[in-house]
Amino acid sequence: MSDILEKFVSDVKAAYGENLKSVVLYGSKASAEDTKKHSDYNVLVVLDSIKFDDLKSMNKAMVAWIAGGNQPPLLFTSERLKNSADVFPIEFLDIKSNHRILFGEDPFTDLQIHDKHLRHECEFELKGKLLKLRQGYMLTRGKEGHLKDLLINSVTTFLIIFRYVLKLTGQEPPAKRLDALEILSKKVVFDPSPFATIFAMKQGDKEALKNDAEPLTEKYLAEIEKVVDFVDKMQVK
Repeated sequence: MSDILEKFVSDVKAAYGENLKSVVLYGSKASAEDTKKHSDYNVLVVLDSIKFDDLKSMNKAMVAWIAGGNQPPLLFTSERLKNSADVFPIEFLDIKSNHRILFGEDPFTDLQIHDKHLRHECEFELKGKLLKLRQGYMLTRGKEGHLKDLLINSVTTFLIIFRYVLKLTGQEPPAKRLDALEILSKKVVFDPSPFATIFAMKQGDKEALKNDAEPLTEKYLAEIEKVVDFVDKMQVK
């Protein structure tokens, strides 16, 4: 465990004592797909109960944590976590498939997630993110640097959603997002190359970063729409 994670867990244990049930690391740091430039630590904290004083108790722990470029943790009670699987199926499945328990019990072991909830969130997120991406393009006014930032900052979210679109087709997605992308592209019939290129840009690949952002964005948007249409027509039990 890194020094910053070790300090964070120690601070959380000191803040919550017996109220603390679990500390869970998730995201790219847990799946080994992180990049030094664009990745931070994503942590979920599970408590028996959450009152306003419990938020205040985290103030001290947050000083070094936020200074290190990390977002505050997600806070759930055990009961609220279990009862939220219908509204956060993508997020919970993504954590469930790639996480490390830093303290306590694993809250995802027996968590049940239904395909009808997963399909609904996949559709909602894809359509919403596509709208945001179009708005984001207009805000950049086509400026190369801003446009590349827009692509880089959006690609991981689409790759995560695509993993669970693949799951809805009946195939368990592989751990690596690009592997899942390649398999899904055969089922839905779309070109995975813009996503792979933008992901390489995010990782700092010099050749990928030479791509002109404008045509790459055009292709990216077109391929996203193909997946949106597929999910829109999908029927699940």
